[in-house]
Amino acid sequence: MRSNPTDRREIELLRTSDVLEQTGITHQVLYRYVTLGLIEPAKTTQTGQRYFHPRVLIVIDLIKSLTEGRRYTLREIKEIFFKDKRVRKILSRT
Repeated sequence: MRSNPTDRREIELLRTSDVLEQTGITHQVLYRYVTLGLIEPAKTTQTGQRYFHPRVLIVIDLIKSLTEGRRYTLREIKEIFFKDKRVRKILSRT
């Protein structure tokens, strides 16, 4: 989304379709991550279009790694890794 070229944060945001394409997850999986609070949109337009910060790609890769082979459920991931404010702070800086 490029409404103001001088606003770097605006330029860096990824559309939902970009996130899906780059991570290989489905829209349904992305929605589940959002509703569980594992990720959150950086911006939602009045029409409901969601935009994500690029760091969400790293978080999604982490979640995918942790769920491979049924090592952790999404709820366990939320409890273990995202409940702690220090972890959320670190993830928000990546």
